[in-house]
Amino acid sequence: MKRYLAPFALLVLAVFATAAVADTEREIRVALDYYADIWNENDVDALQGYYHQDFVLVNDSGVLPLGQQIDDLKSIGQRGGDRGELSVGNVTVAELGEEHAMAYGLLSLQFEDGSAIDSWFTTVYRKTPFGWKAILTRN
Repeated sequence: MKRYLAPFALLVLAVFATAAVADTEREIRVALDYYADIWNENDVDALQGYYHQDFVLVNDSGVLPLGQQIDDLKSIGQRGGDRGELSVGNVTVAELGEEHAMAYGLLSLQFEDGSAIDSWFTTVYRKTPFGWKAILTRN
């Protein structure tokens, strides 16, 4: 009888592991959709909820801490004009242990004049009691 329990236990563990990966992917996709929705509502203060307190942005200009990222996002909104409608697509999510995950995909800003900016991103997330928070983005 014990001989049959081991394969059953492995099957149960595999099902739970698959469910956990699916939950992580769903939760990070929800976080990315939240970010796009808040961007499109021009609510920069609410965008801070997406980021971990230790967040850094890495881009061609260097490494920017969270405070600089928020200031830059606020300045875009203060300039007026068309900020673009943000959408996120082609997202792939991978777990990096129990408390971290990575997502990469395509950000697209569509402007009223028909032009668009597309940019690939990679973001590392940290699981917190308040959900997955972006801790590092390369854009």
